[in-house]
Amino acid sequence: MDPMRKADLMDEIRSKIGVMADKLEGDIEALYRYVIETLYEHVSTYRYVGIYLTRGYEFVRFHYAGYSSHPPVIRFGQGLHSLTAARGKLVRERVGRWTEVLVPFYKGHHLIGELVVIGEPEDGIDEEDLALFREIASLLEAKVKECNSSRDD
Repeated sequence: MDPMRKADLMDEIRSKIGVMADKLEGDIEALYRYVIETLYEHVSTYRYVGIYLTRGYEFVRFHYAGYSSHPPVIRFGQGLHSLTAARGKLVRERVGRWTEVLVPFYKGHHLIGELVVIGEPEDGIDEEDLALFREIASLLEAKVKECNSSRDD
């Protein structure tokens, strides 16, 4: 994809997700679904987009689009999910002809979940994509915080 068109596409996705985040007024689960579906539908190189949330001592797939070999429940201490949690920042790994990206999002120091994007070909996810994923994780953190503070009122 030509770099100008990709930049425009990333801006369009940012805008759509930002507008929807404001419209949903605290429905964080609807926002998770919207983020997943928007990324998957608009970027053809993304073969899988999902969000795993933490529960007890495991990561549980909340919602997804596409295909991934990741199981729906992953115990802490196993695989890229735990590596991402331990590092506390985006992890990008090449797995065969795929690129897997996991981006954690938090409420304070508490890990809420991880955005998972798998792309093909392996060079289909570049720095522009990674910047977008980081922005989405920040938006999710802000919305989780907003939801919880409005419930505390």
